[in-house]
Amino acid sequence: MYNILIVGHGNFATGMKSAFDLLLGESDRVHAQDLSGDITHEKFEDIVSDYLNKQDQLIVFADLMGGAPSQIVTRKIAELAKSKEQFVVSGVSLGLMIDVATNILVLNDEENMLEKINNSLDSVRNIMGVMSLADFEEDEEVECEDMI
Repeated sequence: MYNILIVGHGNFATGMKSAFDLLLGESDRVHAQDLSGDITHEKFEDIVSDYLNKQDQLIVFADLMGGAPSQIVTRKIAELAKSKEQFVVSGVSLGLMIDVATNILVLNDEENMLEKINNSLDSVRNIMGVMSLADFEEDEEVECEDMI
Protein backbone atom coordinates (compact mmCIF):
# COMPACT_ATOMS: atom_id res chain seq x y z
CA MET A 1 0.00 0.00 0.00
CA TYR A 2 1.53 3.31 -1.11
CA ASN A 3 2.01 6.24 1.24
CA ILE A 4 2.64 9.82 0.24
CA LEU A 5 5.19 12.19 1.75
CA ILE A 6 5.21 15.87 0.79
CA VAL A 7 8.47 17.76 1.37
CA GLY A 8 9.52 21.31 0.66
CA HIS A 9 11.00 24.60 1.74
CA GLY A 10 9.33 26.79 4.36
CA ASN A 11 5.73 25.72 4.96
CA PHE A 12 5.28 24.31 1.46
CA ALA A 13 4.71 20.72 2.55
CA THR A 14 2.21 21.42 5.32
CA GLY A 15 0.46 24.01 3.14
CA MET A 16 0.10 21.56 0.24
CA LYS A 17 -1.13 18.88 2.64
CA SER A 18 -3.73 21.31 3.98
CA ALA A 19 -5.04 21.98 0.46
CA PHE A 20 -4.83 18.27 -0.38
CA ASP A 21 -6.86 17.35 2.73
CA LEU A 22 -9.48 19.95 1.85
CA LEU A 23 -9.93 18.53 -1.66
CA LEU A 24 -9.56 14.76 -1.08
CA GLY A 25 -10.15 14.44 2.63
CA GLU A 26 -7.64 13.59 5.32
CA SER A 27 -5.76 10.33 5.02
CA ASP A 28 -3.41 8.60 7.43
CA ARG A 29 -1.34 7.66 4.35
CA VAL A 30 -0.41 11.27 3.51
CA HIS A 31 2.28 13.08 5.50
CA ALA A 32 4.19 16.34 5.22
CA GLN A 33 7.63 17.44 6.33
CA ASP A 34 8.72 21.04 5.97
CA LEU A 35 12.34 22.14 5.76
CA SER A 36 12.04 25.48 7.50
CA GLY A 37 14.26 27.75 9.56
CA ASP A 38 13.31 25.71 12.63
CA ILE A 39 14.93 22.52 11.35
CA THR A 40 18.48 21.79 10.20
CA HIS A 41 19.27 19.78 7.09
CA GLU A 42 20.66 17.05 9.36
CA LYS A 43 17.43 16.84 11.38
CA PHE A 44 15.36 16.83 8.16
CA GLU A 45 17.55 13.99 6.84
CA ASP A 46 17.05 12.00 10.06
CA ILE A 47 13.27 12.44 9.88
CA VAL A 48 13.19 11.46 6.21
CA SER A 49 15.45 8.44 6.81
CA ASP A 50 13.17 7.16 9.56
CA TYR A 51 10.15 7.60 7.29
CA LEU A 52 11.83 5.90 4.31
CA ASN A 53 12.86 2.94 6.46
CA LYS A 54 9.21 2.36 7.40
CA GLN A 55 7.77 2.59 3.86
CA ASP A 56 8.39 0.09 1.07
CA GLN A 57 5.90 1.77 -1.26
CA LEU A 58 6.19 5.54 -1.20
CA ILE A 59 5.71 8.55 -3.41
CA VAL A 60 7.52 11.68 -2.27
CA PHE A 61 6.33 14.98 -3.72
CA ALA A 62 8.99 17.71 -3.50
CA ASP A 63 8.62 21.40 -4.22
CA LEU A 64 11.70 22.01 -6.40
CA MET A 65 13.87 19.80 -8.57
CA GLY A 66 17.38 20.23 -7.20
CA GLY A 67 16.21 21.90 -3.98
CA ALA A 68 17.53 20.63 -0.66
CA PRO A 69 14.39 18.63 0.31
CA SER A 70 14.36 16.85 -3.06
CA GLN A 71 18.12 16.23 -2.98
CA ILE A 72 18.07 14.86 0.55
CA VAL A 73 15.16 12.48 -0.12
CA THR A 74 16.63 11.30 -3.43
CA ARG A 75 20.03 10.69 -1.85
CA LYS A 76 18.53 8.80 1.10
CA ILE A 77 16.44 6.56 -1.20
CA ALA A 78 19.60 5.74 -3.17
CA GLU A 79 21.67 5.13 -0.02
CA LEU A 80 19.08 2.94 1.67
CA ALA A 81 18.26 1.03 -1.54
CA LYS A 82 15.24 -0.35 0.31
CA SER A 83 12.68 -0.57 -2.47
CA LYS A 84 12.20 0.09 -6.18
CA GLU A 85 8.72 1.26 -5.22
CA GLN A 86 9.90 4.54 -3.70
CA PHE A 87 9.60 7.51 -6.07
CA VAL A 88 10.50 11.21 -5.84
CA VAL A 89 8.45 13.61 -7.93
CA SER A 90 9.95 17.11 -7.93
CA GLY A 91 8.54 20.43 -9.06
CA VAL A 92 5.12 19.29 -7.92
CA SER A 93 1.81 21.10 -8.23
CA LEU A 94 -1.37 20.48 -6.29
CA GLY A 95 -3.01 19.25 -9.50
CA LEU A 96 -0.32 16.62 -9.98
CA MET A 97 -0.57 15.46 -6.38
CA ILE A 98 -4.35 15.12 -6.65
CA ASP A 99 -4.08 13.22 -9.94
CA VAL A 100 -1.56 10.69 -8.61
CA ALA A 101 -3.24 10.38 -5.21
CA THR A 102 -6.64 9.71 -6.76
CA ASN A 103 -5.24 6.46 -8.19
CA ILE A 104 -3.88 5.45 -4.82
CA LEU A 105 -6.41 6.68 -2.29
CA VAL A 106 -9.68 6.79 -4.22
CA LEU A 107 -9.41 4.15 -6.97
CA ASN A 108 -7.10 1.82 -5.00
CA ASP A 109 -5.13 1.31 -8.22
CA GLU A 110 -1.48 0.88 -7.31
CA GLU A 111 -0.23 -1.22 -10.25
CA ASN A 112 2.49 0.19 -12.54
CA MET A 113 2.96 3.26 -10.36
CA LEU A 114 5.82 4.76 -12.38
CA GLU A 115 3.64 4.67 -15.49
CA LYS A 116 0.77 6.29 -13.57
CA ILE A 117 3.06 9.06 -12.30
CA ASN A 118 4.32 9.74 -15.82
CA ASN A 119 0.75 9.77 -17.18
CA SER A 120 -0.22 12.25 -14.46
CA LEU A 121 2.74 14.47 -15.38
CA ASP A 122 1.52 14.51 -18.99
CA SER A 123 -2.07 15.21 -17.95
CA VAL A 124 -1.16 18.10 -15.67
CA ARG A 125 0.89 19.77 -18.39
CA ASN A 126 -2.26 19.85 -20.51
CA ILE A 127 -4.36 21.66 -17.89
CA MET A 128 -1.91 24.42 -17.05
CA GLY A 129 -2.35 27.82 -18.62
CA VAL A 130 -2.02 31.55 -18.35
CA MET A 131 -4.62 34.27 -18.78
CA SER A 132 -4.21 38.01 -19.17
CA LEU A 133 -6.45 40.86 -20.20
CA ALA A 134 -4.43 41.01 -23.43
CA ASP A 135 -6.35 37.88 -24.44
CA PHE A 136 -9.47 40.01 -24.89
CA GLU A 137 -10.28 42.76 -27.39
CA GLU A 138 -9.74 46.26 -26.02
CA ASP A 139 -13.37 47.36 -26.50
CA GLU A 140 -14.74 43.98 -25.49
CA GLU A 141 -16.29 43.83 -22.03
CA VAL A 142 -14.67 41.09 -19.99
CA GLU A 143 -16.98 38.84 -18.01
CA CYS A 144 -15.84 36.35 -15.43
CA GLU A 145 -17.26 33.44 -17.47
CA ASP A 146 -14.87 34.37 -20.31
CA MET A 147 -11.90 33.77 -18.03
CA ILE A 148 -12.92 30.31 -16.90
